Amino acid sequence: MLNVALTGNIAAGKSTVVELFRGWGATIIDADELARQAQAPGGEVLAAIAQRFGSDVLAPDGSLDRAALRSKVMGDQAALDALNAIVHPAVRRRRDDLAHEARERGDVLVVNDIPLLFEVLDPGQFDVVVLVDAGVALRRTRLRAMRGLSNEEADRMIAAQMPAERKRPRSDFVLDNDGSVPQLERAARDVFEALRRRAARASLGRPAHSLLVAAADGEGTGAASLPSALNAIVSRYSDAGLAVRRATGASAVEKALAATAPPPDAIVATVGAAATVERAWERAGRPGILVLLSDDPDPVAVRLDLRPWGAERLRLIEPGAHGAAPRPDLFPSANPLG
Repeated sequence: MLNVALTGNIAAGKSTVVELFRGWGATIIDADELARQAQAPGGEVLAAIAQRFGSDVLAPDGSLDRAALRSKVMGDQAALDALNAIVHPAVRRRRDDLAHEARERGDVLVVNDIPLLFEVLDPGQFDVVVLVDAGVALRRTRLRAMRGLSNEEADRMIAAQMPAERKRPRSDFVLDNDGSVPQLERAARDVFEALRRRAARASLGRPAHSLLVAAADGEGTGAASLPSALNAIVSRYSDAGLAVRRATGASAVEKALAATAPPPDAIVATVGAAATVERAWERAGRPGILVLLSDDPDPVAVRLDLRPWGAERLRLIEPGAHGAAPRPDLFPSANPLG
């Protein structure tokens, strides 16, 4: 799994990029949402906030009055540090839990939306850091237009964060958002494709060089074609640098697994091709093989295809699952990634 941190100073356009990444298939963990959950009435975090900053930061219904709290910490670094010390440990624990759940599901690309990444965390704990940036004057204009703030209020909010100039050299990718939304979308797509390639490499779990994807006769529309889910797998692992071979039909599978051919490190096959693959593999006398059995599910299911990479002759049977997480009892205890 590739664990990505996405950050950006206020009004830089980070939220727009988050929604683009979400729509393109990334798993999103939203730090602000986790903070709101942590500050829910009745919890230890809200009680600690009220004790430190006074009961007037509570609304009549017992919830957090965010405007009242903001007025107490804005421009006061000691107060802001105290607030972060209360809230962020709880947020970090929940974020770690969600990242663990994503890894167990087999998600390959997790993007953590963290506005104050550089201010309160160590960016080194993430595999990749993506920064969304825009000029200060433009961000001030956006704050006035979107939130109705005065220049003075906008400047206070901007000054409360670390300047982007200090963040840019520490980021792996920088998205400049000084133009139009279509321009930002095009740049974000380029970054997302780069992340997808890194995620594919990270998901392998062990060194691998070749992959065979196999379908039965009639499952594709031509000799070299494959069902859509398998084509998505081909794209992913070609990007990751594997030599990917395609085989449609029994004779093609037999040829691909002939004793004279270099053996693939793994096979991904449809239900219709599975029996042929196993018979050919046995005759070839090859050791350990991964076979993913599917009913040409929605392409999102390919996120699961290498979760158990390296297991011995594993069958993952999820016909029609459309990306559902695999059942734990299908994974052998010897699976190094389980």
